[in-house]
Formats: sequence, structure tokens, C-alpha cells
Amino acid sequence: MPISRRTFLGGAAGTAAAGGGAWATLLRGSVEAASPTFSSATAPLASTTTTAAIAEASQATRAHLSVTDRVLVVLEMAGGNDALNTLVPDIGSYHDARPQLALGDGDLVTLSGTDYGLHPALGGLVPFWDGKMMCAVAGVAMPQQSRSHFQAMDAWRSGVPGAPSQTGWLGRWLDLTIDAERNGIDDPLRAIALGGGSQALVGVKTMATSIRNPSHFGLITQPGTDADALIAAFLATSSPLVAEPTLAAAQQAIPGTLDAVTLLAAASSDEDELGFINQTPGAGQPAVDLLATAARIIEMGIGTRVLTVNVGGFDTHAGQVDNHDALLRDVGLGLEQFFARLEESGDLDRVMVMTTSEFGRRVRENGSGGTDHGNGGLQFVFGPAVSGGVVHGEYGLGLLDDGDIPLAIDTRSVYQAALEWVGGDGAGDGVFENAPARLAI
Repeated sequence: MPISRRTFLGGAAGTAAAGGGAWATLLRGSVEAASPTFSSATAPLASTTTTAAIAEASQATRAHLSVTDRVLVVLEMAGGNDALNTLVPDIGSYHDARPQLALGDGDLVTLSGTDYGLHPALGGLVPFWDGKMMCAVAGVAMPQQSRSHFQAMDAWRSGVPGAPSQTGWLGRWLDLTIDAERNGIDDPLRAIALGGGSQALVGVKTMATSIRNPSHFGLITQPGTDADALIAAFLATSSPLVAEPTLAAAQQAIPGTLDAVTLLAAASSDEDELGFINQTPGAGQPAVDLLATAARIIEMGIGTRVLTVNVGGFDTHAGQVDNHDALLRDVGLGLEQFFARLEESGDLDRVMVMTTSEFGRRVRENGSGGTDHGNGGLQFVFGPAVSGGVVHGEYGLGLLDDGDIPLAIDTRSVYQAALEWVGGDGAGDGVFENAPARLAI
């Protein structure tokens, strides 16, 4: 079976212990013959990218099978988003627990039909709430929720509570549906992770594409190198196929890899830079930029079914008021522009967006102007199938769990709802063990 582009880009010379050196020699010889200025010993390489020659050379090498065109986007707010200051309850105990951090009633954005207010940085999302295309899930968590970033994140991404797992919940769904959707043939563009956090996409039979920084994605060459000749050299190594199976598989990966580089470089073009810079410590690349790339990928219609978008910085132990405002403003603006672009392109009705975060924060503020790791959190779900304008679950501030928001809704029931929307009735069957029934979102 062909090796996916991620394996190839990660280092074709290390495809297997046997034959790896021969593959490296084959590749190096072709590249150096085509471009004498290239030297594999020279580092670091400058970031120069060409896409025209790749497109011309590999345009006809990829043929996507027709699939259901629904797309699920999972927006990870990594670090542990503070649910209580995102969707704010109209209750006195909230203000009692947070004399410095509590948002004033006059600052909140009204959510019709609820006893909650929305953080003002997310005010641009209210039309989706009023249009019944947005709902909230309060007090959401995994059973046996950990306050450790690593353990909690592993559980949320795997959908397996209390124990490590080698696969992610989306990866298992991709494995289960590969025969029906792809005739058993893996397509690494079927699932794409932007900004990191690709663990939810890890499967056994399928492999996703992970791009930490889309704006830097492309074929990297040394200054002065003839990029077209370099691409031609790569393609020259792809045939004739050698007898050794591992090397032959690596050769077969080359055209598809170059084609994938072309497609995704086009999706992350700098032409549409939106200029949002989030200075929050640990924030990483702005949600605005990553969601813009996600929208372009969806518009391209390349068969992508699942996208994860990872933004960090939500571990707000100190200075939370300003940092959280900037983080939510980034997410809110990113989602607004994402939806606006998809509406313009006619793709909005085939997309569902779900937010996640590995845990919520403690109910009481700490002494550093922030909050510490907690339990129950918050998810938002957007899409045409959402029965919007509803808050599912509750924070349970009257009956805390060791100072934390207690679990009201198992996030796997939200996952189940998303899988059934993107894949049809029963699409989540076999993905989770002993999971609760889908949430009627």
C-alpha cells in the first residue's frame, strides 16, 4: 500500500530499516544531478517555495473518489479554557467566587432564551445563536477527568477515559469508514490537522496530514537552487519502480506528495493574511489564520472530511482578564470570518464546527489574577443541523465537585452527535466503548 505523504515528508530515507540507505542514495543522486548547487550537507535551508512547477508535473496524478461532502471542524482551545468566563451564568455564586475576575452583567452579550451571558469578545457569534445554528454544552467533561494537561488532553483526543490509547476518536472513525468512503484506499488529505494537535486523527489504517504552520508549508529549497529542476528530480526518482517493496512504495509516494504540497500551499496562501496577532503567552498561530486556511481547504473540495484546528494559550493561571479577552477575540473573529467565507462560497451548509478544551478551570479565582486547572468545561457546536439557541447541561455551581464544576455531560455524547451528522446514522458505532448515547444537539 502506498506510503502517505506525511511519512514521506517526515523522511523517506527512514521509511524502513532495510533499504533506507539505498533510498537516500537514489534520491540524493537524482537531486544533485538535476541541481549541482544542492548539497544535502548544507543547512539550514531557506524557506523558498514554488507551486507552479509542482502543479504542472503532478496535476494528473491524483483522483479523489466521490464522497459525502460534509465536513467536521474541531477547534481545540488548548490549555483549558475558562468556561465560566466564556458562557457566564446569571447567578450570585459566580460573582462571590470571583471578586476580581467575574465579568459585570453590563459587559456581557445577551443570549436570548437563556440565563447566561456571552463574553463580549464573542459578541459576533450572536447571529448564529439567534439563527438557531449555535448551541452550548455546559459542564462537559470526560469521566475520570484529570487536571493534568497531558492526561486530560489524551483522554479528550482519544475519547477513552482513564487509560492511554494508541488511537484518536476521529482516527477510529476514519478507519471504520475507509472502505465505504475510499474503497479501502487511504487518502492523507481526508483528515488534516492545522496548528498541531493531530492526535485525535491517529488511526490504524489511515493517516492524516499535520501542518503546524500553514503559512510556512511548502517545498523548501536552498537559495540559488533551481526549484523546477529540483521538482523534476524528485519526480524522476518515482519511476521506474525498483523491485524492493519498501523503496517502490516510497517512489510511488512522490507524485502524490508533491501534489499535496501544491494543494495545501494554495490553501495557506499569504494573499489573504488577516493581520491578527495574538500576544498572549503560548497562543501560537492565531485562530483567525488557521480557520482561514481551513475555509480554503473546504472550498477546494479535495475530499477532506475532518479538520482539526489547534490554538493554544488558554492555560490562564495569571493575568487572565486581558489574556482571555485576546484569546476569545481571536477565536470569535476567526469563526466569524470562517463562516462568512463559507457562506459566500456556498459551503456553509455542509460544515459543522465543534470547540473542545481539555478541561475547565477552578470555580474560585487564584491569587495571581487567574484560575487553575479544573473539571467541567464548555463546548460550542455550530452548524445547519444544530437545534440552536439552547444550552445543554449546566455548571452545577450549587453542588461543586471538590471546588470544580461537576460533569454534567460526557463529551463523547457530543462526539457521537458530530459523527452521526458527518457520516450518517450509526456513524459513531464502534468508535467508543461504553459511551453514552448521542446528545440531541
